[in-house]
Amino acid sequence: MADDSNTVLLTILDKSYRVNCPPEERSALMESARYIDERMYRVQRRGPNLEREQIAVMVALNIAHELLTGSSGEGGASARDDVRLAQLEDKLDRVLAGEEAPTD
Repeated sequence: MADDSNTVLLTILDKSYRVNCPPEERSALMESARYIDERMYRVQRRGPNLEREQIAVMVALNIAHELLTGSSGEGGASARDDVRLAQLEDKLDRVLAGEEAPTD
């Protein structure tokens, strides 16, 4: 069983996710979730009939495009920040998909 002290509760587009995360990465993970939540709400406002999965894919494509083209993104973060965010998102996706064991 995972250590509850390492569990972080994240809410993205009104859905909660429990994610194990080392204490030293907690702040970055929470900031990543806030960033993703904000981006998903922006897409949802532009396309209110889109399903959650469609919104997530559109946000992922936008972020990937920003990373690959070297743009600073909508949040004004640096390219280095965007790379770190992408790494955290990738790790979160793998954990949520069950492809990677949560970090204890």
